[in-house]
Amino acid sequence: MEDERPYLAEVFGLAKKLDGTWPLFARSLDPATDPARLRGRYRSAAVSTARWSIRRRNVDGYVSLLALLLMFAVACTVLVTIFSVDSWQELGSAVGGLVVFFGIVAWAENRRHRLLFRFLINPLVNVVGFGCFPVALYGRYASGPASAIDLAGRWWMPIVQSIGVFCVGLILAWAPVQGAMRLWDRESPTFPAEPLFEHLTTILARTEPDRRGQLPPKARQEILTLLAKVAVLLRAGIPAAARGGTSLTRAVVRARAIEASKAVADLQLWIALPSPTSHDDFRTRIAELTRTILTAEYDRLPIREATPEATRRTWHARALEAARTLIIALVPLAVLLLVHRLGLTLPSPFDDGALIAALAWAVVLLLGLLDPNFPVHLAAVRDLTSLNPFTRAAEKKPGRRLSP
Repeated sequence: MEDERPYLAEVFGLAKKLDGTWPLFARSLDPATDPARLRGRYRSAAVSTARWSIRRRNVDGYVSLLALLLMFAVACTVLVTIFSVDSWQELGSAVGGLVVFFGIVAWAENRRHRLLFRFLINPLVNVVGFGCFPVALYGRYASGPASAIDLAGRWWMPIVQSIGVFCVGLILAWAPVQGAMRLWDRESPTFPAEPLFEHLTTILARTEPDRRGQLPPKARQEILTLLAKVAVLLRAGIPAAARGGTSLTRAVVRARAIEASKAVADLQLWIALPSPTSHDDFRTRIAELTRTILTAEYDRLPIREATPEATRRTWHARALEAARTLIIALVPLAVLLLVHRLGLTLPSPFDDGALIAALAWAVVLLLGLLDPNFPVHLAAVRDLTSLNPFTRAAEKKPGRRLSP
């Protein structure tokens, strides 16, 4: 019991904070709604959300710590084996340069609120940090010209190598952590009520205007970020709750989830471009969505308004999404072409594998761009394949081969 006291105190504090948003929620409800019926559900939702939030935060911390330890071990191994940073002089230069660089990163990050650091210093630090890795690879594997070969012997090359390896290692460590946590959230068989309740109550708490009747810039940015998270949760969490049904059921639920996600994303314009009544209407929409989460009446999720302006924005968003998908699909092929033009050669098994992986990446993304229902078709084909009697026989007797 003594070990559980800090955990219970943390749960109680967070639940009390979440439950403190009840007056804002009740004030924004439809006058015809009976708030007494929702009070108990609101309090129980605050407690369950506090438990979920603390548990997820602990899991996220453990996974991040393991990923950072693994990244540090891999980065040191890469520096020693691939880049041959093994002498004490090179090791000292690498460590000293790395400490100075991350000190500059921390100094610039603490001043991110200033325009000079946000638009000049921070991008420059990112370009230098991630640009060190291709420079280090080029100096290590370049077969010509002579000036490129001489780069490996420069005194500052261990510094460049250490900065590039650790910057890329941080990204490679951060990506699995985010992927694992998103997969953990997405594979949940239940509706993501707890994270949605936490985000929505936080949005309600941030919609209080200042003395001039406007939202502070920091609150506006936080609301926009939380609305994007709510949209992602609705898009990914609603289909997860329909797992186990037929392909048609999953397709309908997925379409409904996309509609609700886009309706929530459209609310960002009410914050970015407010009107005289947009804040009151926005709070009413958030309260109604919170009520839907509390009562589990998911058929009442928001629907996108079909206005000419929304249609025009949809067309622009589709064009931008298509351009972004096309660029992402062609990036691996462009990187391989650039690598060959610079004179870098990968070892024998990896060059063909990299080309096949880049082509497969481009084909999958382009098929998804041309056909938005491509995942649905894949699921349907997989379901039909499972009904094939020959496939069942092959699965039951893997040693036998079917002759034509």
